[in-house]
Amino acid sequence: MATKNKTYQQPTATTIEVEASVLLSLVRHTSEHYPALYSGALLGFEDEEGGVDITHAFPYPYPDQYEGGSLRSKSGSKYQQDILDSLRNLGYGIDFQGWFQSTISGNFVTTQLVDALVQQQLTNKNAFVLVHNMASIGKELDLKALRLSENFVNTYISGKWRSKNLELNRLSYLNLFDELEIKIHNQQLINLYLAGNEDTLAKPMEKEFDILNLSSNQNVTAQLLESLYSQVDSYNYDQNNFNYYQRQLQKENSKITQWKQQRKVDNIERAKKGESELDTTEWETIFKLPAEPSRYNNMLHSHSIDVLADDILKKCDEELTKSFAIERKLVAE
Repeated sequence: MATKNKTYQQPTATTIEVEASVLLSLVRHTSEHYPALYSGALLGFEDEEGGVDITHAFPYPYPDQYEGGSLRSKSGSKYQQDILDSLRNLGYGIDFQGWFQSTISGNFVTTQLVDALVQQQLTNKNAFVLVHNMASIGKELDLKALRLSENFVNTYISGKWRSKNLELNRLSYLNLFDELEIKIHNQQLINLYLAGNEDTLAKPMEKEFDILNLSSNQNVTAQLLESLYSQVDSYNYDQNNFNYYQRQLQKENSKITQWKQQRKVDNIERAKKGESELDTTEWETIFKLPAEPSRYNNMLHSHSIDVLADDILKKCDEELTKSFAIERKLVAE
């Protein structure tokens, strides 16, 4: 996984400015195709103030089998290059700046998305991914602009994912990404769309008794729980491999300690007899310590679990609020 002949360059853009038309196109496309997941290319330019302006968004013409699956595919690369060439022929001075990805909570943290993003960041230091969390569909717009942290990219370049390497680079699942500020031009258009979308989805009678609609987010909550179970299973599988490694390492270290103690006793006896000491480092050719498994997948699963758990807690808060409201209404009657 090591990346040769490439070094991390400090990004200059800390703010992402998105045109309302881009965001409306993105939200409408991902919402209409929900629960299918879509990704696409974001085109724009870097401004003189150190920000990135996104002026065009083009979804890939097919859904993702998994988050980030289209970002490094040959068909996806050809599609976005064809779009970019067409716009340049029309006189648009724009370049590829990053991707957008629809997701259900923390499921976007996949090896496919991370590998694509880190390779793009090594080519374009200001590259990023715009993540649209569909767990909030119909209620609010949950949008984040993310970029892999310097700690992660440096570890990725080295290709070493052992515990001591992560500690050396001060890397954990908590600082996997850096979140960028998002500024939206004509925010009122987005608010108007979301308000109209919610009115369209709700029937008149449902709007009056919306407070009693406890199952409004039932499907999303079920998806969050299923995703959490899946991530926990993957995490446990990876963690079991690491636990096995630790047990084997402990056994080998115990054998080495016993060998060293015995060699020390033997050398004392040989010294009494006037004989030369035996080599005290011979154990290095006798014992072979097990190789520590990569902690790469463990870190991605941990980050996904953390995000999923936060979203589930938010859903629980919503349901508790509705429950308290119903209880007060019944008591008042």
